[in-house]
Amino acid sequence: MSRVLLFCFVSFLISYTLTPLVSFFCRKKPPFFLLGLAIIFATGLLDDFFKLTPKMKLFGQMVGALFLIYGGVVIQFVTLPWDTLFYIGYWGIPITFVWIIGISNAMNLIDGMDGLSSGITAIAACTLAIIALQKGRVESATLSFLLVSSVLGFLPYNLPPAKIFIGDGGALFLGTILATISVEGALKSATTFTLGVPILILGVPIFDTIFAIIRRKKNGIPITSPDRGHLHHRLLERGLSQKEVVLIVYTISLSFGVSAILIDRFLANSTYSLLLFLLLFSVFWRWGKYLGVLEISSGKKSTQKV
Repeated sequence: MSRVLLFCFVSFLISYTLTPLVSFFCRKKPPFFLLGLAIIFATGLLDDFFKLTPKMKLFGQMVGALFLIYGGVVIQFVTLPWDTLFYIGYWGIPITFVWIIGISNAMNLIDGMDGLSSGITAIAACTLAIIALQKGRVESATLSFLLVSSVLGFLPYNLPPAKIFIGDGGALFLGTILATISVEGALKSATTFTLGVPILILGVPIFDTIFAIIRRKKNGIPITSPDRGHLHHRLLERGLSQKEVVLIVYTISLSFGVSAILIDRFLANSTYSLLLFLLLFSVFWRWGKYLGVLEISSGKKSTQKV
């Protein structure tokens, strides 16, 4: 597993530096950008081998996120509907810091079933590429397509029953690069509802993480404690097979992606963009509560990683 993941990571970096448009993007970013990605990937890889404590994993992610920010990955403003733009100044640094760590951990959390995180990454990266093209950010679109190509190379072997497992190293890397691309391609635009678009694109892992935090707080257990209350666990408990669960989650993720594209393309700076976002959020929230994601399962203790 580790050799395959290391090969995928190295091949992605080689493609990143050799592709002309992305090389131009790379020249605009100091080497700290690539170093940040490498540190977070290495943190996950070390956890796969040596089972790091949650604090050690978080420390590695924090260091990697700081290098990414120093390398130029920073949210500079937030755009809301009705042509309302807020420059957030130095607040962009802590917001970006939380965004990178949050998305990387969200992808790691949802990696509790074969093919979930890798498939969601492919859908999200493809959506980010389309939105980046719509905004004229060709470098970010090219980077997104490179990620899609890298993921699709091993996705057939990661689907249930998986022959290749991405582990913490793969999940954290995928989450980090998605967070980075979303900042560069979606959050640095003044032409659309930038606060809602990336949240929709990454809606499944984001909402699943929110559910997990609320569930664990509500039941008085540490946030870092694993449980079987995630969306995919609840769907399995209802008698669905792993392949059926993966297909359902893919469909939801794709629906969120299409909605984000529609908002970006046709509903920019309008009340409808906010209404669509709130409608999707409400439907997903009610569906999650219906499945019981806010309650601790009475089944056997999960071995899912945190």
